[in-house]
Amino acid sequence: MKILFHLAHPAHYHMFKYVIRNLISKGHSIKITINTKDILEQLLINDGIQYENILQKRRKYNTKFHALLALIKKDIKLFQIQINGNYDIMVGTEAALSHIGWLFRKPVLIMDEDDVTVVPEAAKLSFPFATYVVSPVTCNLKKWSKKKIAYNGFQKLAYLHPKYFTPKEIIVNKLIDKNVRFFLIRVSDLSAYHDKDNNGLTIEIIRKIIEILAPHGKILISTERKLPGDLSQYLLQAEFNDIHHYLYYADFLIADSQSMCVEAAILGTPSIRFSGFAGKISVLEELEHKFGLTFGIQITEHDKLYQKINELLQIKNLRQKWQAKRHKMLEDKIDVTAFWTWLIDNYPKSVKVFQKNVDYQNTFRELQINEK
Repeated sequence: MKILFHLAHPAHYHMFKYVIRNLISKGHSIKITINTKDILEQLLINDGIQYENILQKRRKYNTKFHALLALIKKDIKLFQIQINGNYDIMVGTEAALSHIGWLFRKPVLIMDEDDVTVVPEAAKLSFPFATYVVSPVTCNLKKWSKKKIAYNGFQKLAYLHPKYFTPKEIIVNKLIDKNVRFFLIRVSDLSAYHDKDNNGLTIEIIRKIIEILAPHGKILISTERKLPGDLSQYLLQAEFNDIHHYLYYADFLIADSQSMCVEAAILGTPSIRFSGFAGKISVLEELEHKFGLTFGIQITEHDKLYQKINELLQIKNLRQKWQAKRHKMLEDKIDVTAFWTWLIDNYPKSVKVFQKNVDYQNTFRELQINEK
């Protein structure tokens, strides 16, 4: 079977990496397309992965018009790729995949971890044309729920499940003394259209956070935005592929990135997400209120943010407590990579099996924690 994967974000490469390897080992032919986003292209180059970039320039303006223009460009390029490649099935998060799949009458599996209320425009552009939307049980797809393949897991388990990711302290120790506490701050560029009203961590807030944390350990900032010179001393100077090792060993994370807060929760690292989306994303709400792994604070609640940081600093055996919470979460979830591999490898029979018996996904439960 010829399969087209589109990666629109660095997290998507991690998300599909092991699925793609599994499918190749089963004899499938894989084509990977991407559009320029942060460090995505560099990740692929570092791992020697072949790909085709269908949108090499990022849009300059975060407006509906420019987002639509970029989508049309991707539609045209993917149309040409499908003409030349005649792919049997398409997989990804990109709305353009849905359009081309619908046009050529090819099945499209859209992998989604956002509620429709969070990304309403993206949902309207993608879900009506997708064959199925593969999404965690907790996600609310509203009127498109009839297309939902609802699994008991999270997208980021596809690469952060202990079966696939083993944190390595030796990597972190290149920059951090193992006897020193350290805290990670993640600053997103917030350039997506749905981020237009979300200011996130401002420079003033970052400086205040540093003031609170400085007496307690080392501070590292991972940023997608350009920061003032006085903050350069805190920048994380690590390899692109090593961020999850630092995230695992950090005392806790403070971020305006929803994505990295999910990653932190899955790794058992406490996180505080300072975002206009706090309280609105089902996946993070489950991680916060069912498993107690993360905290969401609205961007108007500055004092609450500083208070929560101070609370985490006072908790004894913080790491052990969060790793216990993580273990409970992992016991509750399936091996997402194994499930996705089966779903694509056996399509369309797999969908019929799943629709007849949704508990079949429990076949893909496996918990092996070997972390050093």
